[in-house]
Amino acid sequence: MYIVRQSEHIQKDVQRNFSSWNYGQLGFEGTENELKASMDEAFRNDHSFDISGFELWEDEIHNADIRELYDGYWVLVDNTRGFGLSCNILDSETLTDAIEEVRTNDIELGEGETVDCSGAKIVWSDAEKFIHILEIKS
Repeated sequence: MYIVRQSEHIQKDVQRNFSSWNYGQLGFEGTENELKASMDEAFRNDHSFDISGFELWEDEIHNADIRELYDGYWVLVDNTRGFGLSCNILDSETLTDAIEEVRTNDIELGEGETVDCSGAKIVWSDAEKFIHILEIKS
C-alpha cells in the first residue's frame, strides 16, 4: 500500500508515528516540567489549559493525550481515528503509478486517514513541496 503525507520533518514523523491536532500549530514550548507547571497554574487560577487550539479543563486533561512532537514542543495528539500518522491512502499499486497519482490528482493533503506507519519506508519525495510517498507492507 502507498500513502502520501506532506511534512517538513517526515523522518521524525515516521519515527514517532502519531499526528497532532491542528497540524502541530499552537503547541506548548518548554520542558515536561514546565508543561506540567503551566497546566497546574491554569487550573489553580480556574482557567483552561490551551494547547493545539483546544481549551482543556482540569477534568478533561486526564483523558488528553499530550506528547512531545519535537524537542521541547508539546501538542495534543489526534488519536480519534486510531493510532498512526494522518495521511492519504493512494489507489496505486506501483510506485510509478503512485508518483503519477500524486502529481496529477488534487489530493487534499492532511484530510485523509490515520495509518500505522511503524514499518513504513519513504520511497519518494518532492523536496520543494515537502510531499512524501511511503510504502506500507501488509
